[in-house]
Amino acid sequence: MVESAGGAPPTWDERVLDELRRLYNPLRRFAAIAGRLDVEPDDLVQEAYTRFLAGDRSDVADVGAYLRRTIVNLASNERRRSRRAGAAAQRLGPDMAAVDTYPSALADLLGLDPRDRALLYLVDVDGYQAREAAEIVGINAAAARMALSRGRRALRAAMETESTDV
Repeated sequence: MVESAGGAPPTWDERVLDELRRLYNPLRRFAAIAGRLDVEPDDLVQEAYTRFLAGDRSDVADVGAYLRRTIVNLASNERRRSRRAGAAAQRLGPDMAAVDTYPSALADLLGLDPRDRALLYLVDVDGYQAREAAEIVGINAAAARMALSRGRRALRAAMETESTDV
């Protein structure tokens, strides 16, 4: 951010804006994986951008990593809100939701914690090293390796269960 002369509001450095433009589509794909199915990826990205632009982020060294971490945190918050709403709905009466008779791998993926989904996406799709992905989502490398292992194991078990049920 650059201070303007004469008390005018500060303006953003053009390099930062170019970086935000460049990151939008990759972050949107990332948000589609990290977020829940019923949460629009654009909403997560735009909220992350809003938080970035609204605050003083002069200490942010890597804008992409900051935005990815923000998206993971937003997705985690949304998942908690949804669980609370689901628990409240169950207390109110019987569940009338339709059950998917043909579950998919996407449903299995969405069953994982947002941080685990984000790590799997960064490592297995975007090609980051586990250490780099851990840094992006804000955990240490050992925890990231454990989360990756746990996520892959859960997906493998879910897929094996589905294949034996057929």
